[in-house]
Amino acid sequence: MVGEQLLVLGRKTAGQLAAAEGADAAFLAGSIVVGLGSTSSDIDVYLVGAGLRESRRQLFTDGVRVDVQTLATERLTSLVDRVLVRYPAPGADRATDADLTVAVRVLTAEIVTDTGYLTDLQERLGAVSLPLRRRVICGWARTAYSAVEDVAGLRDSADRLDLDAATTAGRRALLAAGKALAASCGDLHQGDKWVWHQLARSAPADFPLAEYRRLMHDDTPAGLGQLVSLVQTCLIAAMTLGWWNVPLKYWPGWMDADGPLHRAAFFLPCASDEETLIVGPDARVFQAPTETLLIWGLCNGSTPEQVTGAAEALSPLAEPWSGITAQRCRAVLRELAAAALITGAHRED
Repeated sequence: MVGEQLLVLGRKTAGQLAAAEGADAAFLAGSIVVGLGSTSSDIDVYLVGAGLRESRRQLFTDGVRVDVQTLATERLTSLVDRVLVRYPAPGADRATDADLTVAVRVLTAEIVTDTGYLTDLQERLGAVSLPLRRRVICGWARTAYSAVEDVAGLRDSADRLDLDAATTAGRRALLAAGKALAASCGDLHQGDKWVWHQLARSAPADFPLAEYRRLMHDDTPAGLGQLVSLVQTCLIAAMTLGWWNVPLKYWPGWMDADGPLHRAAFFLPCASDEETLIVGPDARVFQAPTETLLIWGLCNGSTPEQVTGAAEALSPLAEPWSGITAQRCRAVLRELAAAALITGAHRED
């Protein structure tokens, strides 16, 4: 059973369960709702109502597994409220990754029965789609950074088992970077196994999907280096263009070229509503204004002139980049070189 058949069965099942259990609302979520899924996909049904006891169970109908989750309206309202709070929120008000997953599911849900409550939640989440996108990007960026940190610590080991671990961590980083890139294109579905399909349908036409797939299977030291570089590029594109709702078709180059300027390996961007950072080995942390992050990202085998030209071409597309000039680019390149965040740059004027 595939596609529309699963949706038809899901609608029928959700409606029956809502009526039988006194739920005020029911919705379908998951891969089949967002145009993904396969013949082995299950159906995710959420039942929502005032005072309902939270639970999760599985049942089978017509040979298909149905994952049924019950949520109290009070709990779901509180969860959405936390997600909508400015990021990062203090202490108890901070949304968890699990909260974010449910919020994305609500935003992309197919509502089966409703009193207006779910429609209102979708409208609230839809009204802040860009901040929600940023939270999803940041979540995947944290996963990628943790994995790249493992690669940096394991890749030079003489123990083959450590090298296997480095390869596994590298694949986890590349997967997370792909998910961040998909999210920056508005494809927010959280299921990580669908990253290849999401990139195929949502990434810009010049994104090197074939190379992305190849690097998933390259366990050589050179392959790991190329993988980390592509992870950097994906995350920087997501946290610059995607962050400011600029289409990723404007990103000038996905793979390293032969020019002198290269980003330092194993450093990745990290961002929130408050600040943007570049973080790397040995807990090195650098504050990176938005324009600095963009210029750093453009150093992927480029010449200084190419970086300047690309940055100036991008500057009209987002207000935070409006002050980029050739002189500003040269100053930023000097700062990046002094911080050892790029190689191949001359520090003199």
